[in-house]
Amino acid sequence: MKKLFSVLFVVLFAFTFANAQSKMAVSVGGNLAFPMGSFGDVANMGFGGGAKFEYALQSNLHLTASVQYLMFAKKDDIVGVEWSIIPVLAGAKYYFGNNFYTMAEVGMNFWNTKATITFPIIGKITVEESGSDFGFAGGAGYELPMGKNSLDLSVKFQSYASETTAINLGVAYKFGF
Repeated sequence: MKKLFSVLFVVLFAFTFANAQSKMAVSVGGNLAFPMGSFGDVANMGFGGGAKFEYALQSNLHLTASVQYLMFAKKDDIVGVEWSIIPVLAGAKYYFGNNFYTMAEVGMNFWNTKATITFPIIGKITVEESGSDFGFAGGAGYELPMGKNSLDLSVKFQSYASETTAINLGVAYKFGF
């Protein structure tokens, strides 16, 4: 039964890809992330990049899948905490017809923290921890058309874990198929 579902999935994906190439797009770009709340107390501004796949269900409704890599610098030198987060999200974009859109995404965030504490006599002690948490994002954007491609400008609120949130500003180049 698993083989049958696997074969059906591959055939359906290949058929969709062959018949709907004009409905797909891939974007690649960069982000600036501004930590909020208690996350902002321990982390400075973050930066990173990512890629997003879009599939148009309708002209104004697109399904999305994305992956990013974000790094946040430590806030101070006494207790410095560095964060790296890899959000893997799926969601949807709704276009209003004038290149403006809203988006919502959910998924998993894989994170790693590295805390370095400096003691006057002992020296530095480093503790590292990794994990994953459910996350979500919601925001809005504008796509500046460039022929078949476009420049995607976005702002979104993103939750990486229960009290780990940020406002992300993104710029990406979107390649249409």
